[in-house]
Amino acid sequence: MTKKWLVSLLGAASMAVSVGALAQSTAPVIPGIYAGLEVGRSDVAEEDDIGFKIFGGYQFHRNIAAEVGYGMLFDKSDVEATALEFVAVGLFPLANQFSIIGKLGLANIEFDTPDGSNDKTELTYGLGAQFDINRNLAARALWQRYDSDEELDWFTIGIMYRF
Repeated sequence: MTKKWLVSLLGAASMAVSVGALAQSTAPVIPGIYAGLEVGRSDVAEEDDIGFKIFGGYQFHRNIAAEVGYGMLFDKSDVEATALEFVAVGLFPLANQFSIIGKLGLANIEFDTPDGSNDKTELTYGLGAQFDINRNLAARALWQRYDSDEELDWFTIGIMYRF
């Protein structure tokens, strides 16, 4: 009888230890370099357009990263808006593979119109979510605002690859 209890107890202990190992095997991201592409809808002065942005960054810690990105955000009605941005990214994990992300930084926004070109360095900030598909690949959904003479809102979905 005591052998059955001992076997049951050792079996339960081994299952408890293996659950911890399983949780560690799906552990999120190792800090490093990443790159990605976002496609989204921009909204400027009550006009919408589809644009894109390429970005790259370095994740210093599970919760902190720095990014640089360039995007063709708006090109409609003889108005073109591009942005070169440098942002800090904060990641707040809610589950093993799902995180809330926030961005805050500076962007050089250039508006080209038939009347000329206007470029300024302004504040940019955003909020979104990231789902880690696997260790190297992640998907993002994000809203980001570029504060300038014309406020530009950017709603995107994107893909990110970690090297």
